[in-house]
Amino acid sequence: MTPVVRRAAPDRGAPLIAIVLLVGLLVAACGAATGSLAPSASSTPAGSPAVSGSAGASDEAGGPSPTPWPGGVVEAVVILGKADLEIKAAGADLGAAAAYEDLQAMWGAADGLATLITRLEPQVDRIRDYPVTAEAAKAYDAAFPDMLAGAQGIRDAIKAGDSAGLTAGVERLAKGTDAYEAARRAIGPLVEPALLMQRVLVK
Repeated sequence: MTPVVRRAAPDRGAPLIAIVLLVGLLVAACGAATGSLAPSASSTPAGSPAVSGSAGASDEAGGPSPTPWPGGVVEAVVILGKADLEIKAAGADLGAAAAYEDLQAMWGAADGLATLITRLEPQVDRIRDYPVTAEAAKAYDAAFPDMLAGAQGIRDAIKAGDSAGLTAGVERLAKGTDAYEAARRAIGPLVEPALLMQRVLVK
């Protein structure tokens, strides 16, 4: 996936005292996700064909391979797993910017997180109707809308100099990030079989 883009912030900003009061909440909410679910994964081209082979085939270690999934599901699971590290980094950026009372950096981190979530939402749509991944999609649906609205709210409040809007944005981001932990638990066990199937796809 492409790196999160962090643009320069506008000159206008919310009162710094509001940032100081929200540092703890930002760190707790945005820094919750730890580790990458798929650190060495690489995505396959869009529109990959369905995985071929039978459920009884053996993997490279000699054990039974998972039941093959559609290629689009495999690709989406790998992308969502890899994105966990980017989400963690965006949360760390937000927490650090708030701790240093750096409005420009906070605006950029919030804008980058909003861009990232917007880019990931179509991947959730790709796993929504497949039985094995449907529960993970529900977990993402419970997290991403609040994460996106919260990040956008923080960004827009800083631009408008709206301390109340900043508080509301951070609280909504905290709600979404808390729900994101369930998405991480749901997608985690799916990443390894997806990586195995991806190797089959690219052979």
